[in-house]
Amino acid sequence: MSDNGKLIAAIILSVVVLVVSQYIFSPKPTAKPLQTQKTAETAQPKAETPEQKQETGTGTADIFPEEKTSITPEQTLPEAVKENIEGAAVGDVTIDTHLYKAVFTTQGVGLKSFILKKYRDDKKQPMELISSKVSDDLGAYKLYPFYFSPFGEENRTVYKDVNTQKFKYEGSYNIDLTSGYNKSIELVFKYADTAKNILVVKRFTFFSDNYIIQYDGQVIKEGKPLESPFLFGPNLENNISKSRSLMDVLQIGYYNGEDVEKKDFAKLPTDKKFGDKVFTGHRNLSAECFWASYDTTYFAAVFKDPLKVNYGFIVLQNPPKNPLTRYSYIVVSKSQANPITLFMGPKDERVLSTLDETYGFRDARHVVSYGWFGPIARIMLKGIVLIYGLIPNYGWALVIFTILIKIILFPLTYASSVSMAKMQAVQPKINAIKKKYKNVRDIEQRKQMNTEIMALYKTEKINPAGGCLPMLLQLPILFAFFQLLPVAINFRHEPWIFWIHDLSMKDPYYILPILMAVTMLIVSKMTPTSSEGAQKIVVYLMPVMLLVFLKDSSAGLHLYWFVSNVLQMGQQYIINEKIYKEKKEEEKDRKAQKRKLGGKAL
Repeated sequence: MSDNGKLIAAIILSVVVLVVSQYIFSPKPTAKPLQTQKTAETAQPKAETPEQKQETGTGTADIFPEEKTSITPEQTLPEAVKENIEGAAVGDVTIDTHLYKAVFTTQGVGLKSFILKKYRDDKKQPMELISSKVSDDLGAYKLYPFYFSPFGEENRTVYKDVNTQKFKYEGSYNIDLTSGYNKSIELVFKYADTAKNILVVKRFTFFSDNYIIQYDGQVIKEGKPLESPFLFGPNLENNISKSRSLMDVLQIGYYNGEDVEKKDFAKLPTDKKFGDKVFTGHRNLSAECFWASYDTTYFAAVFKDPLKVNYGFIVLQNPPKNPLTRYSYIVVSKSQANPITLFMGPKDERVLSTLDETYGFRDARHVVSYGWFGPIARIMLKGIVLIYGLIPNYGWALVIFTILIKIILFPLTYASSVSMAKMQAVQPKINAIKKKYKNVRDIEQRKQMNTEIMALYKTEKINPAGGCLPMLLQLPILFAFFQLLPVAINFRHEPWIFWIHDLSMKDPYYILPILMAVTMLIVSKMTPTSSEGAQKIVVYLMPVMLLVFLKDSSAGLHLYWFVSNVLQMGQQYIINEKIYKEKKEEEKDRKAQKRKLGGKAL
């Protein structure tokens, strides 16, 4: 196979590697996390009376089996709870900040709503991070984020019961933190039952100007603290368009100080059945880690220094509304000593990078994963964001960045084209050498043939890899774009011009993919090549193949590729003119030399 044939094979192989690389798993963690604690000043606004309401659910049979043992009022309990603590009615507590609006229910103290003010969903509605599934009835039961987990083998009945109780709350039911910055507030919810000898306290701290929530939940039963793991789920987004649904992946991950391991909920097997429902069980993700994440493509809940992280899901086979509904959860266990620090917001590297110094998260930007070419992708994103600061349109910022990339890589492009032109010029001589050695299966003849070809390269001052290597060096940049544009939240819902309303999604009319393929074909025809026969056909088929495989990729990727091809056409024209001019001068010198030698002979 010629060098161009090898190049074509390398490109095809690289595209295949690009597609499957995202499925390659990382090594498991071994490092222990650093334990840090962040405190905040507290405030207690004036209490207000909530609307009186009681939430009940109906639906399928109870999905959580009862434990066989339970505590009865007749038992003698050590350190008994002295008084009952319970709310008069179920109410909603609203926390309004510059960045989000959160709503908690006092029944079990769960997060009912968390709306991001700076983002919209794909239907242009307020960006709600609490999935609509969370309000579905699971056998007269709801599972809100921050409810205690009823999935474990121990204390299942206790946690299930606590999640249905009305907690006492003495603060304001409408908390406004939008009137200033650097403000914080602590909310305290309590429940106690003397008959069951149980005391439960949940504390939340909110901040006016970031996405951090600090949580501390304690369950004291019979005078002893329980582990009290809480759950989070079953998703982080609503109203995802069909065009984006393929790239919307709900996953759980953890960071061990070196690598991030991620697990896709859609690929988790079901193994433990509760009647007509399925739950994977109390699977341990990591005994110790710096942080654990529960995230989608663009948004994440990141838990700092969890004691233990488990994950699982429920599949309802025959619910009333849907023939198959999947509820995915992460279960987080905290230490008794420290509260859990939670980030709940966008997977924006600029936002995540602020968590390291302020709240002790370690390398929080790694929540955003760009695959194998992450370092290159991050550098390119910084460059595009810098240009966006001058021209507030990510489409044009991408175009300008592409121009700068082509200028920087022009020396490589020029060297590649010159080398390929020289290879094309000596191809007849190479073919003549190959013709001399008809029996190439003979080892000695093959050695001799290769020796003569290498001698020809040396005489003509040609590097056989000169045409391939510079082009291969540019492939990581293309692959980094391939992984960057659909993942970086910077391009989400960002328009370019006319019909391109979202650079992170596919071109709805496939105009950019077609332009990409056409300009790629033109570049192939303009580029000097020594390919012949089937190899030449493959070169011309490559744009068509990429059009078919990548037509549903992000519009930003096709914009970059199209602009890059247009610039390559201009560069190739200049290079061809220069090479043609040099060839013409060399041919003129050879003819003059022949005439001179001919005159002497005469």
